[in-house]
Amino acid sequence: MAYVLELADEAAEDLNDLIESLPSARRRDATDAVEEAFLRLEANPRLAQAGPLGRLTYRFSFVAGKVHYHWEGTCCYSEDEERIIVTHVYRVPL
Repeated sequence: MAYVLELADEAAEDLNDLIESLPSARRRDATDAVEEAFLRLEANPRLAQAGPLGRLTYRFSFVAGKVHYHWEGTCCYSEDEERIIVTHVYRVPL
């Protein structure tokens, strides 16, 4: 079944804050990498795993400016099960 990925307002704000916290030279690469990660999730929602408290989490890593970043998003399926909604995005420690 194909899903459409949607960012909740809170996730969009989280993502904006994370990107803005990076040095300006890394922002474009990070934005592109996050977009690619979300496209992978949209194509295969099974990449999201049950996390703490039963929430679906999707962990992804990327390189921007030779620096490795590890971020994660919480997500859920819409009631009509046509969309996977990213509710929050945050950094994760290794």
